[in-house]
Amino acid sequence: MAEQTCPPVDESQVREILESRRVNIFFQPVVAIASQSIIGFEAFSRVAGDECCLGTQMLFHKDLSSDLVVGVDRMCREKALEKFTSIHDTHSEMLLYLNVNVDITSYIEPDVAFLSGKLEKLGINPGSIVLEGVTSSYDLDRLGRFCRVFRELGVKICLDSCSVDESFNIAISKLCPEFVKLNRSFFGEAERRDYSAKTLETLLSVADHVGSSVVGCGVETEEESIRLLLAGVDLQQGYYYTKGEDRDPSDPAKLFREKMVATYDKYLKVKNRLVRHRKEWFAQAFKGVSAVCSKLSNIAEERLEDGCRCLVHKVDGIISLFILDDKGRQITRRIPVGSAQPANRPDVILKTNIGSDHSVEDYSIYLDIGYEKFVTPPFASPFTGEQACLISRPFFTVQGTRYVACVEMAYPG
Repeated sequence: MAEQTCPPVDESQVREILESRRVNIFFQPVVAIASQSIIGFEAFSRVAGDECCLGTQMLFHKDLSSDLVVGVDRMCREKALEKFTSIHDTHSEMLLYLNVNVDITSYIEPDVAFLSGKLEKLGINPGSIVLEGVTSSYDLDRLGRFCRVFRELGVKICLDSCSVDESFNIAISKLCPEFVKLNRSFFGEAERRDYSAKTLETLLSVADHVGSSVVGCGVETEEESIRLLLAGVDLQQGYYYTKGEDRDPSDPAKLFREKMVATYDKYLKVKNRLVRHRKEWFAQAFKGVSAVCSKLSNIAEERLEDGCRCLVHKVDGIISLFILDDKGRQITRRIPVGSAQPANRPDVILKTNIGSDHSVEDYSIYLDIGYEKFVTPPFASPFTGEQACLISRPFFTVQGTRYVACVEMAYPG
């Protein structure tokens, strides 16, 4: 017998569920790993009853009639608020993350009144509520209006389900949400891309600039949790923090602490190992740069470029090398190790041709104010494509003239 499937949209069934309020609410914790604490819960709605084959996604289908869209959205939020009341009474600092269908923005004024009335009736502080809306360029204007109106009520705003392939920068910058939630495309073992880590760095920078806290969502394994921690994402939620729990859930503030403690302990071990490795690398790199400067200081000024050609092959780890004069102007070509050449990026584009002014760059300015050496943030090497950094250090020639050696080296992973 062929398996029966539900139609894409069954309004009569949705309406029956709405009228009978046949929806169950489940809470998933949002945890702060470093402090081993729970900051709040996100409410999820599921159709009650095993006999119903209506998927939850159909409950929020975009093709539903407008009265159903608003009715279902309000019912789910109301039931979540009612369930949250007991938590709010004993843990007033906890937050409740409520998903809101941005399609209800056509009814936003009455919806604000609806939410305000429910919060007042249940005795819930509006500051404990975080309303989540999915980000997209199509919905940005509507979401902006949604944020402005609901913020007047005193609730917080969260941009939900940000993806590596979305233009999230403008949404975060324009809306300045209190929270930004990442989906698994940033960190998931199967979902992440080659550029996910760099994109996450950008998102964290933008979020930090406007004061948004970032939450990694959909965490399923310990490895994913640690990956997020190493990237700087301390707030997390997902199946990993709820699976395998068989303890009494009467106190949600204590339910997941053991798993957070164990995960954070493992993260600290990984972090300490990486820091030790990086410390050893820098000690060796500084030793190599010192050797370069020592050799260059014994070379006549007119032969400094010849000296660079020789030294890039004699000192381990060097990718390229060039020299600046005391005013920050480049006096040698940028000499790469071996026959490496920057693909389609000549020196004039890289700003490393003879005569280029580097005086305003950090690796020049910091030496001018007294630093013994300077290490740039990592960047993609134009010669090898790997993560690299520039280490600058001054030296004096036999004639007593001050120069600066700029040594490009592979950055430790």
